[in-house]
Amino acid sequence: MSVEEETGTGLQSGQRVASVVAGVFGTIVVLAAIAYLSMAHVVNWVTVGLLNYPVGDIAPFVVISGAILTIPILIPTALVTGNMLK
Repeated sequence: MSVEEETGTGLQSGQRVASVVAGVFGTIVVLAAIAYLSMAHVVNWVTVGLLNYPVGDIAPFVVISGAILTIPILIPTALVTGNMLK
């Protein structure tokens, strides 16, 4: 019996990890952007349109919500990357 060893598996594995991480990161960024735009539209509609608040008073809440939405981008990307590197 002969056992053949694959050469270059480290490079292929690294490329596979990079492509999976890039795909997951891109998908999560797109979903977070959709969520942020939807949330900003609803906040603007309710506060400025219905409650007649000035736009300047509402802007910090939209910015803070955007900052909070970075969490769903970082955590799944880190989890998938950690799982792929095992």
